[in-house]
Amino acid sequence: MGKVNKTPLPEDATPSKRSSIDRPQRRKRSGLYLESTEAEQLGVLPQECILVKDAMSRSVTIVTPLTEIGEAVQLMKSLGVGAVIVCDGRTLVGTLSDRDIAMADASPSEPIHKVIIPDSVYCYENDLLIDVHAMMCAHGLTALPVRDFSGHFSGIVMRTV
Repeated sequence: MGKVNKTPLPEDATPSKRSSIDRPQRRKRSGLYLESTEAEQLGVLPQECILVKDAMSRSVTIVTPLTEIGEAVQLMKSLGVGAVIVCDGRTLVGTLSDRDIAMADASPSEPIHKVIIPDSVYCYENDLLIDVHAMMCAHGLTALPVRDFSGHFSGIVMRTV
C-alpha cells in the first residue's frame, strides 16, 4: 500500500472547492441531503407548474350560434359571467365574451354567430397555465375553451384584463 503524506497546509493557503458540475445539486433538510427536483434545477417557480385543469371552470354557460346578441348579454349579466361558449350540438363553435360584443357594431337582435370569432384556438386540461396565459395574450383572448384528451369540450379558462 502507498504511504499517505500528511503535510500541513500553509496558513495563507485555502483548500480548493469542488465544482457543482462534479456532483448533483443537493439540499440539506434535517441533516439529510435530498436530491433537488427537476423543477428546481430548471429554475421553475411553483406557480409556473399549475395545470389548466386546476384553474379552469367546469360550470360553463353554453349557447347556440343562433342565439340573439341581446339574449346572450342578458344571460351573461344574470349569471355574472364575462363569456359564454358557443356550441352547435356537441361541436365547439367558439366563445363569446363581453369584449367581443363591445367591439362589434351589431344590433341586439342579430344572431351571435355574426359576432363571434370561430375558435381555432383552444387548450387541453394538462397544458401549463403559464403557457396558456401567454397564448391568450398573444391572440388577445379573454376566454379560452378547454378540451379533454378525447377532444370534447370540458370547461373554460378566463384571463383577467
